[in-house]
Amino acid sequence: MATGKALKEALEQERKARLEAEKRLEETIASRASELSGTANRLSNLISNMQEGLLVEDENRLIILVNEKFCSMFGIPVSPELLVGSDCSGSAEQAKHFFVDPDGFVSGINTLLAHRKKVMGEILELKDGSTFSRDYVPIVIEGSYRGHYWKYADITKSRRYEDALRRSEEKYRLLIENMNLGLLEVDMDGKVIYANQSFCEMSGFEREEMYGKIAETLFTAPENRGFVYQKNESRKQGISDAYELEITNKKGLKKWWLISGAPLYNNEGIQIGSTGIHLDITGRKQLEFTLREAKQMAEDTAKTKEIFLANMSHEIRTPMNAILGLGKQLLKTRLNAYQRSFLESINSAADHLLVIINDILDFSKIESGKLDLESIGFSLPDLLTQISNMLTLKAEEKGLQFNMQVDPAIATVLIGDPYRINQVLLNLLSNSIKFTDKGSISMSCRVEETSTAEQTIELSVADTGVGIDKKYLKKIFQKFSQESVNVARKYGGTGLGMAITKQLVDLMDGKISIESNKDQGTTVTIHMTFPVGRQEEKPEKKQHLIRQYKLKGKKILLVEDNKLNRLVASTILKHFGMLVTEAVNGEIAVQILRKESFDVVLMDMQMPIMDGIAATIMIRKEISPTIPIIALTAHALKSEESRCLDAGMNDFISKPFEEDKLMSTILKFLI
Repeated sequence: MATGKALKEALEQERKARLEAEKRLEETIASRASELSGTANRLSNLISNMQEGLLVEDENRLIILVNEKFCSMFGIPVSPELLVGSDCSGSAEQAKHFFVDPDGFVSGINTLLAHRKKVMGEILELKDGSTFSRDYVPIVIEGSYRGHYWKYADITKSRRYEDALRRSEEKYRLLIENMNLGLLEVDMDGKVIYANQSFCEMSGFEREEMYGKIAETLFTAPENRGFVYQKNESRKQGISDAYELEITNKKGLKKWWLISGAPLYNNEGIQIGSTGIHLDITGRKQLEFTLREAKQMAEDTAKTKEIFLANMSHEIRTPMNAILGLGKQLLKTRLNAYQRSFLESINSAADHLLVIINDILDFSKIESGKLDLESIGFSLPDLLTQISNMLTLKAEEKGLQFNMQVDPAIATVLIGDPYRINQVLLNLLSNSIKFTDKGSISMSCRVEETSTAEQTIELSVADTGVGIDKKYLKKIFQKFSQESVNVARKYGGTGLGMAITKQLVDLMDGKISIESNKDQGTTVTIHMTFPVGRQEEKPEKKQHLIRQYKLKGKKILLVEDNKLNRLVASTILKHFGMLVTEAVNGEIAVQILRKESFDVVLMDMQMPIMDGIAATIMIRKEISPTIPIIALTAHALKSEESRCLDAGMNDFISKPFEEDKLMSTILKFLI
């Protein structure tokens, strides 16, 4: 009995365990089924929402799965669910009318099904202009073919974009070819990956010779490779730029290229190298070199011209200084009427020659851009009065009437360059007096426009002289221009006066015009605008009264190689009671100064053995940093004055000098 009861209990426990196991199995199956159902639903939703058309067939070509996009692409008016289980063996024939090559579409599907090999991205052209991409993938499970799936994607937009991009690239490639621009592409290591035909022609290399080679080693000289390497490195930083480079082509000829370089990217925006457009500028560079040489030659010529003018100035002014200086000193002596008349004629001729020399030098300075204009306060009426006083006597000597009218509305002080205005008016009035044999000379000055800030002045010079032929008026302001040989012979001159006048007026932002008729006189009119100034803007006139007691007994060292110039200067100096010691060159002057002290040194610039500059530098370094040294030079160029001051001289006097100028300059350093 006990054994039966135990067996019964064991059987009951086994039954309960089996029921419990079955229950757990059912729960597991239900859970797995739920998971599979969820996965299937998610997969179904995913497939339904795909932007590509998807069709899955089994090994018998029965539809297992199809999505809405597939039906839409092929115009199937049935929901995807109703197509499941349908036979697809005739679908190719039904859909072939969509395609440009209907038979090719059908045979293509049959070939894929026969070979059962995966094919991706097959391109299909549709009659409506669309383009599809097709994937075919066979389904193999445990080595057994269980069907396949088709995926169709509408790539019309991307294909059109690619076509447009390709056409654009081709257009620009053709454009570059037609413009003889060489296109070269290199990878990130600088190796050639593409070269167009123009580049091949420019470099002399065939494409096959360049592909895979490092570009800079093919064309660039060793000394330039570092530069090219830096350019390639900058491309990696996304930098684009253009530069010029000298290269050597395959034939060994030196060429110059203008290169516009930029980073090169693929369709994903990843940099794969760099690209460069090359233009052969060898001809332009050769022209540039030629122009540079021509510019240098022109500068050398201008320098030679300046040196020539400086030397000419020195060689002419040196004797002129002696002629004018001795002539004026001689006028202080007792002379009879004939002697005085002859001497005055000599002095007048020397003054005329000096005017010609100054014209040539002024014109040279204007042409070279080295003429400086002042901007100071001045009185225009006072300036006109001084000019009138200077020229009235000359006019009266020829029996001419001299008239001047000045507008009282002219401001008391104007801002400008009174010296150059004086030069312009003296040129014009001197011409009028020279070319007028009877009648009158008139100068007028009136305010044309006025405000508190500036005044526009009209200056006019009119005469009743020989006049100018209408044909010549067009050339009146040209350099070295005179109306005729007869005029030049009769009246003299360089033909530079009016050219200088015109250029000076232009430099002062003015305008000049001329009206004239043959034998009826000439009128020259100038319009210039000046800022209105204040009385305190006028420079003070420092009057140095040359008094003999200030100068008497002062020791002067006169350093001058020209005997006549020493005679002129020493005569003037001794007239004021000064003690003069002479030296014929800088070396002797230095020797004298080492032994003896002086109040002032008058130093010529150009001398044999040691010139004035070298002597001054030595004096400043070795003898005295303070002794006054005044340059006496026949050079009239601005650069010469700068040289003197830079060497340590205190002042500058240009030959030929006036007695008052010489003595007032010396007096500045003795007070």
